[in-house]
Amino acid sequence: MTISESGRKQYRVKTYARRESRITPAQKKALTELLSLYELPLTDSPIRVSEVFPGTSRFAIEIGFGDGETLVHRAQQNKTTAYLGIEVYRPGVGKCLLRLHKNNVKNVRVSTNDARDVLLQQVPSNAVNEFIILFPDPWPKVRHRKRRLVNSEFVELCVDRLAIGGTILIVTDSSNYAHQVLEILEKNPNLDSMTPGQDAVGVQDKLRQTRYARKASQSGSQVFELLYTRSAYLSARNH
Repeated sequence: MTISESGRKQYRVKTYARRESRITPAQKKALTELLSLYELPLTDSPIRVSEVFPGTSRFAIEIGFGDGETLVHRAQQNKTTAYLGIEVYRPGVGKCLLRLHKNNVKNVRVSTNDARDVLLQQVPSNAVNEFIILFPDPWPKVRHRKRRLVNSEFVELCVDRLAIGGTILIVTDSSNYAHQVLEILEKNPNLDSMTPGQDAVGVQDKLRQTRYARKASQSGSQVFELLYTRSAYLSARNH
């Protein structure tokens, strides 16, 4: 159960399953000793990016960061960008914490909560310059597709949090999921499609051959990169 922006209680289908059977002693130790240093606790108050991330000028959110490979790399390459990584898979969070600590990364905070709760409760409208969603769980069985993270409601929430000109990148190797997401993105009147060449920071840099990207490449699966920007003209026209 969650609280919507209108204040009404509502029930939702979970888009993830917590699996922690493979957690290592090092990851457990990181969660115990390091999480408090990097965690953004879930509250009902919108975060003030300049206070949480002093010295930064942009704000990016990666949803489902896995083991943090891309998140940490991007943060190291863009030190004036504040990064919020959201991930419910605690072994992955533990590995990410170890990466952050080893590399002394200062411009990253992590959340282990449902991304929708974080966006609803903590992220102000027009605050995010970049959303990154790499290889979200495709829930391939037809009966499970209602669990997919990216649906119309979720995209509308992300668009509201995007600054004018902000981007949303969704990458998947599931053809069915890609077509579903493409249809949702195309129907949103506040989004414009971009080609990879238009992206100032580079789609391939964001991907950085994550574990899932390498797995897709090795299996010969096609990878779909969907990149959209919030349009000032369309947003103004619809108000």
